[in-house]
Amino acid sequence: MEVSFSLTYKEGNEIRVSLSSFPETAISDLREHLGNIEIVEVSLVRQCGDDMTDLATLSKLVERIGKFLIENPNVILYYYCDEMNAVPGMRSSRDISSPEYRNQLFSILYTKGARQFPELSIIDMPIVFVGEDHKTFIHLIYREDLQNKADVIKDYLTDIAEGVK
Repeated sequence: MEVSFSLTYKEGNEIRVSLSSFPETAISDLREHLGNIEIVEVSLVRQCGDDMTDLATLSKLVERIGKFLIENPNVILYYYCDEMNAVPGMRSSRDISSPEYRNQLFSILYTKGARQFPELSIIDMPIVFVGEDHKTFIHLIYREDLQNKADVIKDYLTDIAEGVK
């Protein structure tokens, strides 16, 4: 599955949103536990511009992802808060990393989506792995009826992070 779209705001700013199925090779150990559930990675890439993303654009993002979840009831979304790029408009006075800021922003977006699409009973499962010199932030977003499958994914990721697998 591959779905992508662009969100354009304020002249010269564009974010590319991609929703892509995890490759089977990456989740082969999970396949028998997931059944017909598909893990779909959410990727947000700034194509151009450096203005902070406004609320109206974030609302459009929530609406598009909510509609995607309605159309694809057997999907669990996976979002990794990367540290590749600085967050535009993030005040230097904030004593948090770009991934942690993205983590907080994604939680806010989830809350907004849960209110906007109450019929989906959307759940956000933030997962934080703490390393010696960094933190890794991941979110699983799913319908409430997929809780047990999300727990399997979280346990799998935890095992990987702890070096078990």
